Amino acid sequence: MKFDVISTAGEIKEERLAGRTSIVLDILRATSTIVTALACGCREVAPVETVAEALAILEQRPDVILGGERERLLIPGFHLGNSPLEYMQEKVEGKIVVLTTTNGTRAISRAAAGSGPVLIGSLLNAKAVAREALNTGLDIVLICAGTRGEFSLEDTAAAGIIIKELHNLTKSILPGSDLAVAARRLGEVYAHNPMQALYDSLHGQKLARMGLAADMEWCARLNYYDLVPVCRGGAITVK
Repeated sequence: MKFDVISTAGEIKEERLAGRTSIVLDILRATSTIVTALACGCREVAPVETVAEALAILEQRPDVILGGERERLLIPGFHLGNSPLEYMQEKVEGKIVVLTTTNGTRAISRAAAGSGPVLIGSLLNAKAVAREALNTGLDIVLICAGTRGEFSLEDTAAAGIIIKELHNLTKSILPGSDLAVAARRLGEVYAHNPMQALYDSLHGQKLARMGLAADMEWCARLNYYDLVPVCRGGAITVK
């Protein structure tokens, strides 16, 4: 079995996903928010790429919750932003959340266009998502959403931490590229202090300057949840 890493959503190609299990990562903050929402009782998260798509769904389904961000800020007319701390039980239990973000939902939508299983990963569920990916019996590709088409340290470090979890579960998994090797080494550096990876990243530094350090602290909680969101048919639910 092999593992590989894709550095940004723009690098996702159908042939790189065929016959593989994908793990999508947008640590700051979309996939961390999705994991949190589902852990807090959200029935389903529907990821969409555009604000217009989200608003169109609300017209047809006024009972849904719109969540997401542009430029890290709440979208006008939306109920919630992209902070995982907004998606606690009292707000999302039993609800459907339609989510659109700058980077994460784009990566999820592109991954879902492939033929293999699509899992949603984060530091919050690193061990659980590694275990589920191995259980599929397929080669694994970790997809980093990146930031506006560029490499992001926090996503790649999180990929490396999940790779470390994979190695803890089995020794018979091999890297498929130099980027996969580099991610694994980053994971070894940051595994004992994931928060440092977030603060070292430019995206994390911007969030901190915006007063969102509490979001970063939440997103850095390693193995806080033992659940795996799965994307099927445009809907993300708990495995």
